[in-house]
Amino acid sequence: MEKIITVQNLRKTYKRETAVENVCFELLPGNIMGLLGTNGAGKTTTLKMITNLCPRDKGEIIIDGASLDSNPKLALSKIGASLDTPAFYPELTAKENMECFANLHQNIPHRQVAELLNYVGLSAQAEKKVKKFSLGMKQRLALARAMLGKPKLIILDEPANGLDPQGQIDLYRLISDMANNQNTAFIVSSHQLHDMEKFCTDILILDKGKSILQGKTQQILSEPTNIVDCVLEDTEHAARLLSRLHGIHLTSQNGNHFTVILEYICLDEFIRKLMENNLYIGHLSVRKHSLQDLFLKLTGGETSCIH
Repeated sequence: MEKIITVQNLRKTYKRETAVENVCFELLPGNIMGLLGTNGAGKTTTLKMITNLCPRDKGEIIIDGASLDSNPKLALSKIGASLDTPAFYPELTAKENMECFANLHQNIPHRQVAELLNYVGLSAQAEKKVKKFSLGMKQRLALARAMLGKPKLIILDEPANGLDPQGQIDLYRLISDMANNQNTAFIVSSHQLHDMEKFCTDILILDKGKSILQGKTQQILSEPTNIVDCVLEDTEHAARLLSRLHGIHLTSQNGNHFTVILEYICLDEFIRKLMENNLYIGHLSVRKHSLQDLFLKLTGGETSCIH
């Protein structure tokens, strides 16, 4: 399958400070990439280079087969984007705003404005002035604007900022629906790690302008950790053993439910030691990575779950 975007060796410096260094990634149609990083990691700069709002010092960007260098008009025609805080003409209605932006494109049928407003759930507010919109309504209108012309790639910078939990759910449902049913690819930057883990097919984490982790979400999170949750009978005996057993660290206990970190022994040896000490194992499971655990570990944040 042909890639919807290929980014190679992207680099950007501001005076003597490097904002983005050697960033590379690819994305297939219908996939959603979560672009993650702390403030100042280079996320917005990367998105602005892809949308040609910021010049590159180095690197190549190919969008659906079109080079941003040799054919920028064709390449950019395949992108819809909403960067920074959504901005509209406040005195105009949602429909009027959409019609203004539609006029900037070529050959967008008049009916598409109404279709997109309906798609993002704003049909009932089409004749309402945008100055009376909530932030959640503006975010949905920004998504509708990015969808004008039916681009193959939509780029959203912190689209869930300021939204309440239900607003975030609704927004991510819209994005997932477009990816699944219309084969639209998305690049979404966000600090909402739990949400990114659930609905992104791909992950790219930036730190100090460099890519420190990227790949398929399921593959990244499928690797087992050294954290073991277990249910052990004879609770007092189990607590004493786990608190002194060499090679592990007991992190929590709730009744007969224990969580340990295997520091210097493997899982098989841990189980063997439990059996040698006549402990009945009611349940035992090895935790998988969470995106938050990985993010904190890789960006230098504090976490007690990964060693």
